[in-house]
Amino acid sequence: MDIAKYAGYFHDGYVNGISHIGNNISFSLESSVIEDLDEILDKNYLSDSNSFKGVLKINSIKYFKVGDEKYTGIFKMEYDDGDILDLEIKNNRVFLLIEWKNFPPKSSKTDVSKIEIEAEKIWWENIPDLESQY
Repeated sequence: MDIAKYAGYFHDGYVNGISHIGNNISFSLESSVIEDLDEILDKNYLSDSNSFKGVLKINSIKYFKVGDEKYTGIFKMEYDDGDILDLEIKNNRVFLLIEWKNFPPKSSKTDVSKIEIEAEKIWWENIPDLESQY
């Protein structure tokens, strides 16, 4: 499945988890609910809630930027919630704009990350029954 053509549906979707091991990173993502099902060619890709759920896998990272800075650490989910503001996938590059939030009892805090990654291989593993935190 080429998730790039459905990337627009991830606006107002969620980051459910992140796994960054070595030179590879995976983002567990859920799109927003898709209202107009006529736009989806194969409805079998959708979850019971009419959203895309799965893992965006990025292997053999060539560069990784958060904001305008090269990122060299292990990227992880440090907040309770990650709302997707934008997702673009083109030419072995991923652009993610995520609004992060914490909820009580943690101190209320928000942040936005602009993430750019170029890698050798980027693919989507569609998992319609993936557990969601929402």
